[in-house]
Formats: sequence, C-alpha cells, structure tokens
Amino acid sequence: MKNAYEIKLVTPEDMDYVGYLRRLADSRPSRGGPRQAGEYLGGVVEKAARSWIGRQVPLLEERILSWQQPMRNGRHGRLFRELDAVWRIDEESLCVFEIKFTYQERMEAGAGLKQLDIAADMLLRAGPYRYVLQRLVYIAPEPVFVLADDEMANGLPSLSPAEEFEELGVVWIPMDAIEEIAQELELELPPNWRETEAREGHIEEPEREEWKQYLEPDQESQEEGDGPLADALRRLLKNDSPDS
Repeated sequence: MKNAYEIKLVTPEDMDYVGYLRRLADSRPSRGGPRQAGEYLGGVVEKAARSWIGRQVPLLEERILSWQQPMRNGRHGRLFRELDAVWRIDEESLCVFEIKFTYQERMEAGAGLKQLDIAADMLLRAGPYRYVLQRLVYIAPEPVFVLADDEMANGLPSLSPAEEFEELGVVWIPMDAIEEIAQELELELPPNWRETEAREGHIEEPEREEWKQYLEPDQESQEEGDGPLADALRRLLKNDSPDS
C-alpha cells in the first residue's frame, strides 16, 4: 500500500519531534508546579519496563510514530506519537509493546489495546511491514485474566517478549523485576510505589524540563484511545481506507 502520509518511525532525538514537543509546551498556558503522582510514577516504571523488554529482544531506537496530517489551512503538518517499545523481528515483521502500570480492573478490560490497534494499522500502511504483532505489557504482582469472555474463558494468552508468532497477547512483568532494574538505572521509585496511594495526588518535581511533561497526555485520566492525537490518527485511517 502506498505510504501517502509519509508514515515512518523516528528516534526520540529526532529534531522535528523535539521541536514538536517544545511547541506543545509553549502552547500550554500553565507550566511548572506540581505534577500528578500517577503520571510521574508511570513514566519511571515505563523506563524500567522498557529496559526489561530490551534485555530479551533487540528494541529499535526508532519508536516515535510520525505522519503527515492534513490541516485546516490546506497544508500538511507532521504529527508524532510515542510508542513504548518496538522490536523489528525481520524485514517485514514488527512487534509493538504498549506498557501499562495500572489497576486490575483496567488490565482485565485490556487497557492499551485501542492504542495498539491504531499503531498497528498505521505501521501496516507505512510498509514494508506485512505483520505487526501487538503486546500489552502489564506490571502486576500476578497475572489476571485479560478480556476473558464466553468465547475466550482465559482471556488473552500470556507471552514471552521474544514470542514471534502470536498476533496478540500479554507480557507480564513482576514488580520485583521493576525494582531491580530501577535500582540499576538509578530511577527513583517511591517506597510505597506498589500501593494505590502512590498514584494519587501530586508531587513536586522542580528539576524537570518543563516541555517534557507534554510527551503524552496523562493516560490514566482519559479513556483508552482518546485524545487529540488518537483522533487525528483515526481520521487519517478512515480517510485512507479503501471504502472512503
């Protein structure tokens, strides 16, 4: 399929992406002050989880999804969306990981699946990929049934990060593994990070670079797959579908 929207993967250091983040930060009227505790903790856990996955499969540095989006003024602008981790299995196969540190009921409901679906659809349009495997990555004390119903009583299968053939499944990371890697990487986890209370309220983080907070919206405070970037992706996919 022709890559009409110039869909591609770039690194987090891509200058266009860095400029995009800074423009987002500049457009926000309020910056600085306390940050939501859940958002901060989720970012720290995600870094440790990405390192855990990367010790088992070779992850691409290019994990930022980029595409050209038609604008209201008739021009095209380049938009970006972060993917948590991407493994290139071979020349025509990718595996995309969506990392979530969330509550049991959200894991049972398949938190992150809509984001994976959108990313997979985009990457299949980008070429040269024919296969895009999808992996929900959950950090939990023990696995739970994900998307269990009458047709699939045990829910999605639990998989190793290195599994190369299953189209969709869940990778479970033990909390002990996150603690060990966070210590190795010198990432600071709150003493009570395993408890629900650690994700509630706000924290002071005066040393952070302000514009980096806008890398992604707070995913715990919105419905899965919602947000302006997800809406833009859905419009692009709809406009590019064979029936449109």
